[in-house]
Amino acid sequence: MNNEALAAGAKAKGTILCFGIDPVLDKIKSEKTGVKEKIEDYYFRIADRLIAEKQIVAIKPNYAFFAQYGFDGLYALKSIMDRYRGKVEIILDGKRGDIGKTSEAYSKEAFDFWGADALTVSPYMGEDSVKPFLREGKIIYMLCRTSNKGAENFQELKSKGKRFYELVAAKSVEWNTGLVVGATSDSIKRIIKITGGQVPLLIPGVGAQGGDLEMVMKAVRRNPHIHRINSSSGIAFAYEKRGGPPEDAALAEAKGLNAQMKKFL
Repeated sequence: MNNEALAAGAKAKGTILCFGIDPVLDKIKSEKTGVKEKIEDYYFRIADRLIAEKQIVAIKPNYAFFAQYGFDGLYALKSIMDRYRGKVEIILDGKRGDIGKTSEAYSKEAFDFWGADALTVSPYMGEDSVKPFLREGKIIYMLCRTSNKGAENFQELKSKGKRFYELVAAKSVEWNTGLVVGATSDSIKRIIKITGGQVPLLIPGVGAQGGDLEMVMKAVRRNPHIHRINSSSGIAFAYEKRGGPPEDAALAEAKGLNAQMKKFL
């Protein structure tokens, strides 16, 4: 998926918002009883509503949140992938990356079995672990400057005068990949400068994590439609602060985020 396709998708939907799907059974409100059925019922209701109202351009199911529930969770993931394939972009958040042959196997899993449009990848093991994920029509987002507190442990370390995440950002241009850049740090400004604003970013951290959406939008305003801003629990569990049915609260939350973003689109 190239920049033109990403931009066209965003313009058609009128948004760059991505809905992160991270199932937490204790928070899921559903009258269904089985694990698979509860996850499907809850997220179908929300995602269907968001898509119908053109509030999202992508979904980002997090593999680990499904796998924690065993095969029931994975069957639910398959149902979600199948239901929304072709309706919105599907970014599988798997954070894969290993030696070449293992990366090839992970690549087949993500794109041939799950049918994802995009995948998150760890670049720590270098070029031969990243290249097997590169496919025509697909996109990989390499972890660059993430939104968690521990990101400082390694990503801010310097080598030859450059921070580690800055080196990853430079490689994204060379390797033709996207990047995962959290909204909780102003490092996005340096990353945009390094990449010339031409590398698509997956930007988590807005919503529940308290990322600075206005700062992010100002940083990406040169070429905003190629980027995807993700909110997961902030949308999925918006009922906790807004009340009412989860799908109504999720829609209101998404509309609020889009209203802020549209000032810069």
